[in-house]
Amino acid sequence: MKRLVLLTALLLLLTSLAPGALAQDDGYTIAFVPGVNPDPFYITMSTGVYQAATDLGLNIIQQDPERFDVTVSAPIIEALIARGDVDALVTAPNDKEQSIPVLQSAHEAGIPVLTVDTFIGDGNYADGEVTFPISYIGSDNTQGGYIACSALADALPEGSKIYVTNTRPGISTTDQREQGCLMAAEDRGLVVARVDYNENSADMAQQQTAAVLQANPDIVGMFATNLFGAVGAGNAIQNAGLQGAVEVALFDAGEENIQFLRDGVVSLVIAQKPADMGYLGVALATAYLDGVGSIPARIGTGYAVITIDNVDDPDVARFIYTSNTTDPAPALDDSYNLAFVPGVNPDPFYITMSRGVYAAAERLGINVIQQDPERFDVTVSAPIIEALIARGDIASLVTAPNDKEQSIPVLQSAHEAGIPVLTVDTFIGDGNYADGEVTFPMTYIGSDNTQGGYIACSALADALPEGSKIYVTNTRPGISTTDQREQGCLMAAEDQGLVVARVDYNENSADMAQQQTAAVLQANPDIVGMFATNLFGAVGAGNAIQNAGLQGAVEVALFDAGEENIQFLRDGIVSLVIAQKPADMGYLGVIAQVANLRGVTSMPARVPTGYAVITIDNVDDPDVARFIYTG
Repeated sequence: MKRLVLLTALLLLLTSLAPGALAQDDGYTIAFVPGVNPDPFYITMSTGVYQAATDLGLNIIQQDPERFDVTVSAPIIEALIARGDVDALVTAPNDKEQSIPVLQSAHEAGIPVLTVDTFIGDGNYADGEVTFPISYIGSDNTQGGYIACSALADALPEGSKIYVTNTRPGISTTDQREQGCLMAAEDRGLVVARVDYNENSADMAQQQTAAVLQANPDIVGMFATNLFGAVGAGNAIQNAGLQGAVEVALFDAGEENIQFLRDGVVSLVIAQKPADMGYLGVALATAYLDGVGSIPARIGTGYAVITIDNVDDPDVARFIYTSNTTDPAPALDDSYNLAFVPGVNPDPFYITMSRGVYAAAERLGINVIQQDPERFDVTVSAPIIEALIARGDIASLVTAPNDKEQSIPVLQSAHEAGIPVLTVDTFIGDGNYADGEVTFPMTYIGSDNTQGGYIACSALADALPEGSKIYVTNTRPGISTTDQREQGCLMAAEDQGLVVARVDYNENSADMAQQQTAAVLQANPDIVGMFATNLFGAVGAGNAIQNAGLQGAVEVALFDAGEENIQFLRDGIVSLVIAQKPADMGYLGVIAQVANLRGVTSMPARVPTGYAVITIDNVDDPDVARFIYTG
């Protein structure tokens, strides 16, 4: 009965969300403007766009520039802005500087902008030259150019001359690929004899390449920075009968380039992942429109390096671009079971996370099976996960592990049973799922907890004299998040001249935290600052300070924005509350699992979800208050 009541309450919460906080609108219309079409790269990207739109129940308006030219794409975007019914724009800008004004106009018209494949400014949308786009989703193009020309260096003697065919200066991606190639040539002892620009024309690239190779018979290597240049270069080499005599690395896995590989004209084809770019662009635009504030400013989509040895491997061949449009797979339904196991419930933090889980699941039309540990304890959560594995009908698992080491075996069992695992809030191993201790989980979505602890205890340092003593109440060693918050606080104390008098562990019990805090403050009247690492510890600490009448005498920073902690803030008992974004964690966890099902391999292994720092000065600001947890 308690379980039924909790789930009913969660479903009611979904229909009573604050504006902009995971609100649903089935009528979103997203405009998609690729760099140019027809182009196999952007046709392949559109398959990802339309698959995401089908999964999420959206409308897509696609408008194609006939040339890769900002003078063509800008009027298209201006017309889309003028329509008045576009909710978001996903686009590949034609020029990193000249595309800024029209995209700025979209932003100022209230249309969120995400860029795919190419970027504007310096591409650093977090704190770079241009910051209004939500995210840049695309390859690390400097890395791609470096990979390509390193492969040439592996095949050629030191001092060999190579030729580079590029599109035109000012296109963010190809500028970077050229830069990466030049870096590899310098590092690896190649000589770049010449760089030409072909205006994104295969015919011009073919003419230029033929002329350069005829005039420079000592050129023995070549790199083409994009698909049209690659096609032209490949044709020139084939026509000159130089296959095998010139080592060639091509960017972009169009079908013609793959045929050049099969024919021995080229040695290496660098495949980007345009379908991933399209899918994630639409999915993250939708998340943003639904109120998720933790969209990564940069998502690198990686590469497949295709050679004659692996071109027929299905795991590699799926990254070859297509020239044919295909219908998306049908949307999922409630036969898709996503299991959600929070850290513990009832807990306002995880109830708020559930709002995000159910909002994303409703958007996707899938079924959530939620099972709640009654204690934050791996001996309770592990049997729950074992039972879910044994059901045989679980398609994916989103969970907050109770212990970074002891939770590994049961999650490994889920992975081995074919259930993709994604962790939210907490992690296993060292949390580095890319190349750390444990790499089988897809993604870890949660706060940068070391940063959060540092923020909290830096605030104490700002309010207290140097040398002041502070107290830390934590849960227990071995919980990834609270370990890091404690570590961050200790770092801030050392950096800023505070003395940590004591750290206690309260076993995630508000009652124990209250008892410990009361005893410590009574025995140590010189403690004038305090940090609580999570919600239950914060509630207990706040109660102890209130009961002792020490509000104002002890500066207090609390983690987690439950309603009791916010009341402590209003009552002057605490100075600062650090709010995480659990609804974002839940929403993005579900979206990532379905993207994975659709073949997207570019979801970052780590997605930090950030904080809202709540003080008495901003607690009633709607843009801040929406991050208060609700039970």
